[in-house]
Amino acid sequence: MSLLAVERTVTVFTARVVEVEGMLARIAVLLNPYDVRELALSLDAGELRVVVEGNGFDAGRVAARLAKVIGVLEVTVD
Repeated sequence: MSLLAVERTVTVFTARVVEVEGMLARIAVLLNPYDVRELALSLDAGELRVVVEGNGFDAGRVAARLAKVIGVLEVTVD
């Protein structure tokens, strides 16, 4: 039996941050109902990484939601 790898579309958002207390909880609420697969915060780099799976959603809208979080300085999309 052969297993085929399923290729999935993912979009990666990276944001520079300055405030971290309570940030992940606020972000989780803001990104509902998107299919968030990874939410990682690097305190050393002052960076938040969000990976959303799927296509057909507005990446600009997700970036705008992230930009509204207190402590987020700028958001890039890959």
